[in-house]
Amino acid sequence: MEDYGYYHKKKGKRRAGAPAFVRVADTVMLVLTVACTLLLLAAYLARYIDPRRAWVFAFPGLVFPAIYVAELMLCLWWIVRWKKYAVVVAAVLLAGIGAAGRFYRPDLRRHYDEPVPSRSELVVMSYNVMGCNGRFASGGKSTAQLIVDLIDANNVDIVCFQELGGTLAGTGAKSLLPDLKYSKVFPYESEGAKGDYFTGLGIFSRYPIVASGLLPAPDSDRNFSMWADIRIQRDTVRVFNNHLNSTYIENDDIDFLSSLKFVSGERTRARLSEITGKLRESYMRRAPQAMDVAAQIEASPYPVIVCGDFNDTPASFAYGRIARGLHDAFVERGSGASGTYDRLFNMFRIDYIMVSDGLEVVNYYTFDEVYSDHMPVAAGVELAAE
Repeated sequence: MEDYGYYHKKKGKRRAGAPAFVRVADTVMLVLTVACTLLLLAAYLARYIDPRRAWVFAFPGLVFPAIYVAELMLCLWWIVRWKKYAVVVAAVLLAGIGAAGRFYRPDLRRHYDEPVPSRSELVVMSYNVMGCNGRFASGGKSTAQLIVDLIDANNVDIVCFQELGGTLAGTGAKSLLPDLKYSKVFPYESEGAKGDYFTGLGIFSRYPIVASGLLPAPDSDRNFSMWADIRIQRDTVRVFNNHLNSTYIENDDIDFLSSLKFVSGERTRARLSEITGKLRESYMRRAPQAMDVAAQIEASPYPVIVCGDFNDTPASFAYGRIARGLHDAFVERGSGASGTYDRLFNMFRIDYIMVSDGLEVVNYYTFDEVYSDHMPVAAGVELAAE
């Protein structure tokens, strides 16, 4: 006879495992986790690996934010499922928290209004003006005049232009920017100057420019970087203005990617292969340019301010090489995501202001005005006290 007493209860059946659909979901999520983790690790390495040696690492770096967010979602899945994989994924995320901070800066400060650049700080702006393209003109004003109004309204002391063109590059610049009476402009190519119009690099300053120079691209006559020594009271700073090699991505490529036609469109494979080839070539061309700029920064006898359109993200080799030893103004004082390229959902930060030791970033400014395919960025800088 079976005893069902208190001390001799009949053992029940073992509890069944998770339902089949949950086990299938876990398997799928595990595969995704492995793939995403490997991509994220590759994105971490993109800053350190020269694309001329292994270009494949540059591509995860391009979409770093998307990979990082995907890894975060996968981590939450494993936390909810109470699985040990969560610990590994969390460790990978924590290892890249610094890299993620170059894309997004949380802002826990209380703001009552938007800060405006003031005369109490040295205000430096970097702006790719797209040749002052006439299609951005509005309100009876030319694009150049709208850009000048923006500069004047924000007390800018030094502005670095890329793709400088139109009246801002010609004889009309002096009358348009009377407060920035010192300037040095160079065309991308010496034969590119045609009357009052050319596209190139320019630095305009409220303070005297006492010397300047150019950095031609390796194996090319095209100028991709310039520098100017600017005397500020009794101090001198060297300002670098850079426009690293284009991505070669054209408007129809951007439209193809922005409209998500690559998901189901015809010729998808061939078109993506074509775009990938353009990006690969551009990564390889920017690498030596970045190394040349970095060498010039290291050799500078003065504190430096580095501005420009790098055509690359903060997870790239070009950024990593130039930014070494410098302070990124956005990382120091920025907030949010702050994309600077107005196309492709405005999710790429490719325009920068950086400073060396001897200078301190006190503010970082962004602007909503759209007068180009890039957004201007500005930083308030102070000379460090001796």
